Order: sequence, then C-alpha cells, then structure tokens
Amino acid sequence: MKLIDLIEYLIEPGKMENLYQQRKLNTESEALLIYMQNELSLESNIAFFKIEETEDDLKFVKNGLQYVQLFPIDYAIELIESDLDLKNKGYTNLEIAKRLLEYRLKDS
Repeated sequence: MKLIDLIEYLIEPGKMENLYQQRKLNTESEALLIYMQNELSLESNIAFFKIEETEDDLKFVKNGLQYVQLFPIDYAIELIESDLDLKNKGYTNLEIAKRLLEYRLKDS
C-alpha cells in the first residue's frame, strides 16, 4: 500500500475499521503510527506499527528494513480534516497525499 491508497481511509475514518481488520492491527494500542519504508516518498510502501513497538522513533528498523515515520493515524486524519483543511474541498487523493508528505517534510 502506498500513501495515495491510504488517503481514502483517512478521509473517511469509518473505513479505518476495515483497514484495521484487513491488516490485523491492534487498535488497543495507545497510538498506531504510519511509517514509510526506506524514505518519505509517494512511492514508498506504507506500514503500520504500534507506538509501543517503535517507541515513537522517527526512524525504525524491523526485520532488516528501515522505516521512517509519517504521522500517527489519528494525527493524519486531523490534518486532513482541520489543520490543512483538505476534506471535502475537491482535492484528489494524490493532491492530499502530496500535501501530507510536504507538511511532514517541512516539519522535520
């Protein structure tokens, strides 16, 4: 899954339950974090980790693969809905993905 594929779930949080079930994600975690494999890029594969597993580190290695944190899932939803005001404004999923990535890159 790439960031552009994740956007549909982030803009419709009701769909997140489906994603949690598909990916067998533990929603009992204090926070679920979105990580990108190797680098912050639209082409990077997305992975999800519990904050307890990564200790909220920006860079995390698991099974020899490096991951870079994008955002916690809840924060990404909040950014789309409020801070960046991207929801229901006619933006494409690609445009939203680019804005999130741009925001994260400027934040680092």
